Amino acid sequence: MDNKLKNLFMAHHPENDFLEKNCHHFYCDVLSIASIIPSPEYGINPYSHKHDEYEFLIPYGPIPMLINEGAVYFGEAGYVYPIQSGRQHAFKFRVTNIPFDHITIDMEFLESIKARKGYSDRQFNDRFECTSELRSYIQFFKSEFERQSEKDLEKLTCLAHLICSTMIDLEFQSPANKKLNSPLQYQKGILQVASYMNQHYTENLPIETLSAMCGISKNYFISSFKKVIGETPHNYLIKLRISKARILLETTDQSIQEIAAHCGFQKANTFSSLFKSITGMTPSEYRKSEKSNPSDIITGA
Repeated sequence: MDNKLKNLFMAHHPENDFLEKNCHHFYCDVLSIASIIPSPEYGINPYSHKHDEYEFLIPYGPIPMLINEGAVYFGEAGYVYPIQSGRQHAFKFRVTNIPFDHITIDMEFLESIKARKGYSDRQFNDRFECTSELRSYIQFFKSEFERQSEKDLEKLTCLAHLICSTMIDLEFQSPANKKLNSPLQYQKGILQVASYMNQHYTENLPIETLSAMCGISKNYFISSFKKVIGETPHNYLIKLRISKARILLETTDQSIQEIAAHCGFQKANTFSSLFKSITGMTPSEYRKSEKSNPSDIITGA
């Protein structure tokens, strides 16, 4: 194995045998995809690392705490979460029974495409939608690789180019992502508040208290938080709580009332209403669907 492939593989996870554990692995000389198979027995332990390769995470279920250069994200299905080359990033908690695609890309390969498209001075900072076009290219790549000895290496490289080009367009051409990528002066304080919320999301967290932690006004805090994190403080807090609730619904037999209280909701009916508005199902419906069709979520991969 040459060094380029070795670096691509190690960029998935610092453990040497990660790709052999509960993963389907697809790759060419510039791009590697590890498709995680959901399993209650196998979990990805917390870790933190950085590398030169670009990295893209595509969840097919809720991943509560993703850390990218200090910023903490709620990983939602339907989006791609990019990691810029050279940035420290991590999983904060052990992840079990959550399927996702994990893509690593050779730095020089991706940056050459960025340069040809006129984005050499831009960095990947924002999540973007995992469109049907992107999903198709990823699936084509997997299908071609699965032809084993008959796979066409030229096709795999072309598909890698299409995957990269599409992700670049989604990141830099999306209206929501056309803002400047330069660091903001208030960013550090906002990230510290987000980290605090991740530790205390079951508690009462008034906006006035959170804004005071940054030393800025309530209205400025709300707008600044949304610019840095991508959500208002209220929505971010709700998503953290619902994310935890999903895990409890999937992995415990606690009652809806117990889960609501455990996740910081004072009233079970408020919890149920918010849960349905985010997931499209009531907590009871979600628990029933997960237990009767535990692998359904993989079909969207």
